[in-house]
Amino acid sequence: MDSLPDKIVNIEVLKINRNMRKFCTCENPQYDVDSTNRAVWCRVCGAWVDPYDAIEHIAKNIERLNEDVQNLLEQRRQIENYKPHLILFKKLEAEYRRSKDMFPICPTCAKPFDLAKISSWVNKKYIEVK
Repeated sequence: MDSLPDKIVNIEVLKINRNMRKFCTCENPQYDVDSTNRAVWCRVCGAWVDPYDAIEHIAKNIERLNEDVQNLLEQRRQIENYKPHLILFKKLEAEYRRSKDMFPICPTCAKPFDLAKISSWVNKKYIEVK
């Protein structure tokens, strides 16, 4: 009989992992697409997803996706229409209406003044800010 060699080389061609999850069970999966290997996986749980299942999930949830797009467009419109000076004036007006017997205080000289006595404006380019 031939004796066994001293060094045995183990060749693994295939490994079976029975403890691995098979399907993505995320409620709101986020898909990554690998166009080179033509594969899809879930960014949330890391499970590989059948491309057909991913397309079917997206098709069933297209209304939610459209609502998300509409919300983002509305946020964009609000950002474009954001005018901080209007917010300041609205705040001043609200304070003026709420406290009729109170006057604002000048930030420079710390004396109270009546907003109704403002008679002119100057461009901020022409004043020296300290």
